[in-house]
Amino acid sequence: MSNESETFVIDDLIHRRQGAIACPYPIFAGLRETDGLVFNADLGAWIITRYDDVRSILRDTERFSSLNPTGPQAAGEALMKGIMELMQDPEMAAVLDSSAMSRGRVAVLLNADPPDHRRQRKLVNPAFRPDRIRAMEPAITEVATRLLIDVQADLAKTGQVNIVERFTVGLPMTIIALALGVVGEDLATFKRWSNDIVMPVGNHSPSTEQVKGFLLSTKQFAEYFLAQIAQRQAVPTNDLLSDIANADIDGEKLTDDEQLGMLQQFLVAGNETTTNLITNMIRCLAQDSELQERVRREPALIDGLIEEMLRFEAPVGGLFRQTKVDVEIAGTSIPAGDHLWLVFASANRDGCKFADPDQVDPERLNVKEHLAFGNGEHFCPGAGLARSEARIAIQLILETLEPFSLAADNDFHYGDSFVLRGLTGLNISTWG
Repeated sequence: MSNESETFVIDDLIHRRQGAIACPYPIFAGLRETDGLVFNADLGAWIITRYDDVRSILRDTERFSSLNPTGPQAAGEALMKGIMELMQDPEMAAVLDSSAMSRGRVAVLLNADPPDHRRQRKLVNPAFRPDRIRAMEPAITEVATRLLIDVQADLAKTGQVNIVERFTVGLPMTIIALALGVVGEDLATFKRWSNDIVMPVGNHSPSTEQVKGFLLSTKQFAEYFLAQIAQRQAVPTNDLLSDIANADIDGEKLTDDEQLGMLQQFLVAGNETTTNLITNMIRCLAQDSELQERVRREPALIDGLIEEMLRFEAPVGGLFRQTKVDVEIAGTSIPAGDHLWLVFASANRDGCKFADPDQVDPERLNVKEHLAFGNGEHFCPGAGLARSEARIAIQLILETLEPFSLAADNDFHYGDSFVLRGLTGLNISTWG
């Protein structure tokens, strides 16, 4: 671990120094207090840190494009060095030549602009209607209850448990697989695909081995789900995969590549970010015994705590936009074609918007105005499902487990990304 007194700057975060990833908030505060934005050459983008600026850009699809939401380098030159090295391997050259490698690389949802984005959202929104989510709650409860049996067994045997390994990874991964209609398949494989596919997000200098994993998982994902799409088109079933495979509005269907792109986003967003949200909530309760006791006494606070943790520890630190025209932000002229990193994690701790922003308050009056799910047209379609999973998970943990705290051997190591923020493990133990 890094020295807690060590001071970091924005370049440390972009270059993924673990100490900066673990606590980027002083960096963001410094940027907010100066100009609110700065151009970072290594990132190739302007970094936008103030709430009002981030929110206004998110809502302005006329002047700002979403075609590269993970950044200007993540989808291009950052991968090329590794790809060129891997091309020397005949087996990897064959993978790169595979037709499956080019599938799903289209503008869809997260990285689509109007009018394509609006058409796609109309096609998939029914899958995330409140009644569909409510219908999933018994399954969420069943999966969470089953996973907590293993959690209790570990606590009884060793006195502590890695809650990420035993619970917070398995719950969202199982639920998104259930929603897609592939719950009987190998969830470990799906998780590996998810981890590998998301690798370039917030990692603009991947190793050759990371690039190899990204390429192999992209190919395997495409081959598997193209076959699943064909099956659902021939024989539809009652699941999200069938909804996507057969979606139709005014006689217009999604293309195969749009369907594949959506499935990729659902698999990643449906487990990665929800895992991090639930983990962050458990850590917060484990290290704050007074808050944990309060929530145990008043379970009605759970919904507010979910929103507050989304604000306090945004699972997605921020996404990118690109200017379509010359613009002015915070008094700075930015030309058309420049990239902007909209830092949700900074906006959510802007003291001009949220009083005492570095304190956790489950009764914060304006907490739902956080930007953890984005804002405007690109607001996350799966937000309702994530909230439902988090609510059920925390309710059951507090009902099932004795009061718990952080175990002594935590290293609080975060994933290798400056965009996706999540602990790789978290050990808790019961007080008794």
